[in-house]
Amino acid sequence: MTQIFIFIAFVVAGYGAGAITGINPIDLAFFEPFAGAALVIGLYGSVVGIDLTAIQKRRRLAIVVITIAVPLQILATGALMWLIYPLAISWLIAVAMTQIDPLSVDTLLRDKDNMSEESKGILRVWASFDDPVTVLFGFLILLPLVTGEATDFDVISTSLYVVYNLLPAALIYGLQRYTKLLDNTVIATILLIVVLVFAFFVQGYLLAAIVGLLLRPLPEELFSRAIFVLYHLIVFTVGMALATFGTEIQEGIRLGFIIATIEFFVIQPLTTLIVFNGTPSDLLRISYAQQNGLTTLLMGIAFEALGIHILHILLPAIIIVNLMNLAVNRLYTWKEKQGLIEYETPAPVSSE
Repeated sequence: MTQIFIFIAFVVAGYGAGAITGINPIDLAFFEPFAGAALVIGLYGSVVGIDLTAIQKRRRLAIVVITIAVPLQILATGALMWLIYPLAISWLIAVAMTQIDPLSVDTLLRDKDNMSEESKGILRVWASFDDPVTVLFGFLILLPLVTGEATDFDVISTSLYVVYNLLPAALIYGLQRYTKLLDNTVIATILLIVVLVFAFFVQGYLLAAIVGLLLRPLPEELFSRAIFVLYHLIVFTVGMALATFGTEIQEGIRLGFIIATIEFFVIQPLTTLIVFNGTPSDLLRISYAQQNGLTTLLMGIAFEALGIHILHILLPAIIIVNLMNLAVNRLYTWKEKQGLIEYETPAPVSSE
C-alpha cells in the first residue's frame, strides 16, 4: 500500500501548492525543457531495464505490439469513448490515453517481482516505442479528421527527423560491431551523454529509446533512481496543474474517470487477450498494466496549442488510471504473497 499512499500524497501536495499559488506549472517557461529532458531520460532508462536475452525470444511479439496492438488500442478506445461521449475530441482523448508512459512503467514495475523478464521487457518496449505510432495516428490521421483541416507535411523536416533519430543509432551500432572503442567505459559514457543531449535538443525520443538497446555503460540502478524521482515530480506537477482549472474540472473528472476505466479495465485487457500468449500471471499483469504520465501530458499540451481543449480531462484521467494500476497490482501482489494464487495445476484427485 506504500506506493498508493505516496502517489496520493504527491497529488494532494501538488494540488495544495497549485491552489495556494495559483500557478499552473505547465504554463511556465521551464516546463517544456524539463519535460523533454525527463522524457529522454525516461525512454533511455526504461529500455536499459530490458533484459535483452529474455526479449530476444519474443522479438516478433515486440514488433506486433508496436505495429498492431497500439493502433488497435487507439481505435477501440476512441470508438468506445465516442459511443459514451459522441464528440470528435473523444478520438483525440483516446489517442493521448493510449500512450503508456515509460517513467510510470519503470517505476511501477518494481511491484511486479514475479512477472517474467520477457513480459517486463515487452512492457518496456511498448512504453518506449509506442510514441511514433501514437503521433502518427494523433497528428496525421485523427487530428485532420477531427478539425477538418489537413496538417502540413514537410518532407524535408520529416526526413531530417528520421535522420536525427536513426543515423546516430546506426553509427553506434557500427562502432560496437566493428570496433572495440566502446568497450572503454569512459568513452562509452561520454558518447552516451552526447547522444542523449543531442536527442534532447532535436526531440529525438526514438533515438533515446534505440540507444538504450545498444549502449549501456552505466548501471541500470542509476537511471532507475532518476526515473523514480522524475515520475513523482510529474505526479506533483499534474496535481498542481489540476488545481488551476476551476469549475470545468468537474466535467474533466467525470470524463477522465470514463476514459481511464475504458482504457484500464476494457481496452488493455482486450488487447492483451488478442495479442499476447504466456503464463496466466504474466497475462494478468500485462492486462492491467496501463499507466499514463508525461507522454499523455505532452500529447495533451500539443493538442491545447492547436486549440483543442482536453487537458482538463487528461489530468484527472492520468491520476485515476495510475491509482487503478496501483490498486489492482498491489491486490494481486498481496494475494501472491499470501499464497492465495496458484501457478501450478493441482494434481487430479484419485478415485480410489
